[in-house]
Amino acid sequence: MKILHRVRLWYRNRRRRGFTLIEVLMAMMVTGAFSGLIITSVVNAMNMRQKALNLNRAATLGKKKMHEIKALNKTDSGRGDFQGFPGFSYNYVIDEQELDLQKMADSLGAGKSVDDSAAAKYFKEHNSGSRSATGLAFKLLHFHVDVDYSGNQRYSLDYYRGLGF
Repeated sequence: MKILHRVRLWYRNRRRRGFTLIEVLMAMMVTGAFSGLIITSVVNAMNMRQKALNLNRAATLGKKKMHEIKALNKTDSGRGDFQGFPGFSYNYVIDEQELDLQKMADSLGAGKSVDDSAAAKYFKEHNSGSRSATGLAFKLLHFHVDVDYSGNQRYSLDYYRGLGF
């Protein structure tokens, strides 16, 4: 009986010196879950960074191409690849358009006030060769550049320059 009593006393008073198997497994499970979340976040951040870099590069290349074609000052079109930037290509179109101010004013509900204005009288006097029925039209050059990148991504730029009457 004394031995049994001593074993119980020793068992009750002993100090814990380690972790149980269940505690170790739980700690590994929690660590694994947090590691998975962190790795997923890092991978997503790297993908977003690459997309942002590609978009920034496409915008820069598109502005450079727009600057080049604005010097042409005539209707034209073309396509090509950017040297030194694999996966980046461009298409551009320069076309002439006519902007009819009276039609725009009519669609906005201000047609009559525009038709009677001093600007409308000036346009009608100086714009006799216009194909517009209203006489309130002027010509524009429309410059359009598309930059294609990353297979299915596209960045577009537009610029308009007035040609006068």
